[in-house]
Amino acid sequence: MESLTVERLRNIILLSHGGAGKTSLAESLLFATGAISRMGLVEDGNTTSDYEPEEVKRESSKELHGQRNASTVGTSLPRLAIGLGVFSGHSPSCSPEGP
Repeated sequence: MESLTVERLRNIILLSHGGAGKTSLAESLLFATGAISRMGLVEDGNTTSDYEPEEVKRESSKELHGQRNASTVGTSLPRLAIGLGVFSGHSPSCSPEGP
């Protein structure tokens, strides 16, 4: 396996309000790059990034102590490694007033 250097790493954050399609976009990116062979659906509870039982039940990323946890997934291309972070912007930590 080839060594990963900073020059070859890209981290991408998907941030928006709940229900905007962040998880679906992440799933599509993983599928398009060949990281997964079949796209999951939020409604079916079989996406790569939402795997906790509570996330599947609520069809939404899980909250912990009032703040959203990030779902993180990754993929690689011939010359790049890509990390995806999926965050929801309706968390108290994203409010102008703070948490």
